Amino acid sequence: MKKFAFIILMTAGLFGCSGNAGRQQKITEKKEDVKTEKKKPAAEVSVNNNFLSNTRTVVDMATAKAAYNKGVELYKSGKLDEALEQFNIVLKNNANNSLALHYLGRISYDKGNKKQAIKYYEDAARNNINDSVSVLGIGQIYFEMGDKKNAMDYYNIALDIAPHYGLAYYNRGTLYGMENQYEKALEDLNKSIQYDSTNGNAYINRGLAHYYLKNLDLACRDWQKAADMGFKQGKDAVEMYCKRKK
Repeated sequence: MKKFAFIILMTAGLFGCSGNAGRQQKITEKKEDVKTEKKKPAAEVSVNNNFLSNTRTVVDMATAKAAYNKGVELYKSGKLDEALEQFNIVLKNNANNSLALHYLGRISYDKGNKKQAIKYYEDAARNNINDSVSVLGIGQIYFEMGDKKNAMDYYNIALDIAPHYGLAYYNRGTLYGMENQYEKALEDLNKSIQYDSTNGNAYINRGLAHYYLKNLDLACRDWQKAADMGFKQGKDAVEMYCKRKK
């Protein structure tokens, strides 16, 4: 099946997840590991620290809350620069506000600055040990940068934080599939669908795992499910690999 490939998805939203102590240390330790493996040039200075050092004016809680809500709405409408200004106001109230830091990471990513996005996501995760979304975001960026090892490490941390995180299982399972570890891919994609049955791409990728494990009937069942959900790739797979066997 050369026409179809496993599909990675990016985080689509921000939501709360349960967690326990010790994860903040994991993020810090992981960051140090990455630094050791890939030392950055001296010219790369922390954007967050520079920004915060020049914005010590404190705003009250009500102003910060209003700025946050406005920033989210602006972000959703695609007004990234205006949203950036609002989240910066939030940081004037609390420089460690993990929600604002997370959105700054998303804005940086949307603007094409992946390294800065990682920095903001790391800051968000260090200030909220339950922030599996930012951790997953780091993993996804490393994947896009071709660093599958760090991508897998951060997917694992995200699932340690949130054991029911369907998108994290989806991306880790998809990465397993890309590494030809189809049994592990199938296990994770099963869990992804268990926790989020609305992700049509999970059915497509699980179908691929079944296909490579020589389970064509199960593969066709998943692809048909994706097709019924409106996913063209699922329909194409059914047409190419399932109808011909009848």
